[in-house]
Amino acid sequence: MNTRSFSAALHYLAARLRRAPLLCLASVLAQPAWAATYYVATNGNDGNSGSSVTQPFRTIQRGMNAVVPGDTVLVRGGTYREQVEATRGGTADKPVTVSAYPGEIPVIKGSDVVTGWVRDGTVVWKKTGWPHNSQQVFADFNAKPKKSLQQIGMPSQFYTSWEYPSPVGTGRASMTAGSFYYDPASAALYVRLADGSDPNRRVMEASVRRRLFIMHQPHIHLKGFRFRHSSLSAFAQQGAAVELSSHSSIENCDIQYVDFAGLSMGYLQDGAHAHNCVISNNGNSGINAAGSTNFWVTSVTLMHNNSRNFNVNWHAGGFKGAAKAYGTIENSEIANNNGAGIWFDYANGSWPIVIRNNYVHDNGPSEGAIFFEVSNNGLIYNNVVANNRKRGIYLSAANNTRVYNNTIYGTSERAGIEVGGMPRGSSTLTNNSVQNNIVSHGSSAYDLYIVPANGTTIAGNASDYNNFFRPAGAINLRYSATYQNLAGWVAATGMDAHSLSANPGFVAPGASASGYAVTTGSPVIDAGANLVSVVPDDYLKVFRPSGAAADIGAFEFDLSAVVPAATADTIPPMVTINSAVATTTTSLTISASATDNVGVTGMQLYIGGVLKTSSMNGQVSYAWNNPTPGSYELRITADDAAQNTGSATATLTIQ
Repeated sequence: MNTRSFSAALHYLAARLRRAPLLCLASVLAQPAWAATYYVATNGNDGNSGSSVTQPFRTIQRGMNAVVPGDTVLVRGGTYREQVEATRGGTADKPVTVSAYPGEIPVIKGSDVVTGWVRDGTVVWKKTGWPHNSQQVFADFNAKPKKSLQQIGMPSQFYTSWEYPSPVGTGRASMTAGSFYYDPASAALYVRLADGSDPNRRVMEASVRRRLFIMHQPHIHLKGFRFRHSSLSAFAQQGAAVELSSHSSIENCDIQYVDFAGLSMGYLQDGAHAHNCVISNNGNSGINAAGSTNFWVTSVTLMHNNSRNFNVNWHAGGFKGAAKAYGTIENSEIANNNGAGIWFDYANGSWPIVIRNNYVHDNGPSEGAIFFEVSNNGLIYNNVVANNRKRGIYLSAANNTRVYNNTIYGTSERAGIEVGGMPRGSSTLTNNSVQNNIVSHGSSAYDLYIVPANGTTIAGNASDYNNFFRPAGAINLRYSATYQNLAGWVAATGMDAHSLSANPGFVAPGASASGYAVTTGSPVIDAGANLVSVVPDDYLKVFRPSGAAADIGAFEFDLSAVVPAATADTIPPMVTINSAVATTTTSLTISASATDNVGVTGMQLYIGGVLKTSSMNGQVSYAWNNPTPGSYELRITADDAAQNTGSATATLTIQ
């Protein structure tokens, strides 16, 4: 053994002996090493052994400095104001585990409590001798609404107006109620509370630490922590409060209210895993994956990220993967982010990227709720993509990507699905397939937009077996021209020969992801292509097909689940407004129909809340003579024998 190896061996043995001083050296040499458990508590001391609940360390860092492969660090509840650098890791069969003590919640904060405020004017207070360019300042964080005071000016010298286009004010004179400002020249931190009160009477916390938990070695499992506050943007552009390493994991954790990104899957790291975590309300984004490979994100919540209003076209939103990153995002809710929900940017390697079984809703403004930009080999399926701005799913200069069995509802600006983004330098848009999707109830310019092929950089893109529907007005399908019905679209493009344009008959859209399942009698049932080699089950893990053929959309209709045997009928009729056509300059004819799993017993037609006509079957029509100009709510209801009522609404504008 060389001198270095011998020295390392002695160091290892000494560490083991310190854990059990009564054992002799011979017994250690004769037995395999065992796993140790270390304890950390807010009332501990880093001079303790850390080997019991009565002798805990004070800091998590001390515990991480002690571990070897197979060891565990248990952290008691309370607040830990530290930046943990995990410079020791585990192995595949002996990972290092860092976990909350059972039944308790440890919180790691990147902020310090600030006291000693002095008045600087009528309602502004300052803390002098403050060396930190704090990116966040909180007043009574644990008791009040948790949003930081508004930062005045740019975050730091690392940002320009491209990344941070809308700073509020420029200095001390710009301060308004509920704001803070840091003056580096005088090392002073200024605050003006929303109610003008004295910050000395409040618990004031200002972010000072760059990050919260950074893994420098592989095979570390992190469980049960809360992470709050950071000041990363004072030190660099981009980054995350918590960063994983190769073959490491974070589970049952909550990362919120940090100044930039919540979690990184590890820069150029492989096989990291995030499971059952809440990563929300962060300054820029929820999860980043720059050059991360073979990652797995499952059952996470990414909501209300980019609270600081960074440029959504630069870097912002729920999730962003870049630089040939690849992995899987599944079974997650990505919602209300100020930017894209899921964004892959130049993830153009050769491995598959899987985006499946997610509920992606109410995101924007951004290029797309699911934005696949200059990226390859995507498998985007079984997602419920609802009420997003600009686009539902956007393939921009993407290749070899499959968009299958998604339900896209209520997109409001550009397109439900778009395959485009060209021309773009040397990039291509080839061999992308759009099948078995529902695109419904949108107010966007287009339901589907596919850039015309040019035979070289744009080729092999196809669409079929989809269902396009708008409750009022014609669908809009765009290629080299815009087509407002399937017949014209099929004739011009050769695509969507098996597609439909019919009311899908959702259960209760908007109530939850499952509200976008369809009811009995929906035309999308058994109307899809056989894609089970790629999409073997649906959003709820129901095997496909459950009937004669696969269904269109994210849900596979299961009759036994919807109407159990010997159960009363609870399914309402499905109403479709067929037309509102002006027959003359002074007359408007409105017609509607309804279907039901048992049978329709009557329909009613209301304009502006007033019943205009009714019927005793599944058809109703009304001729509105000499209507007064204005906007009116059109509401059609239908009943069945079990007294279930279904309805459809639209807005009529008379000019």
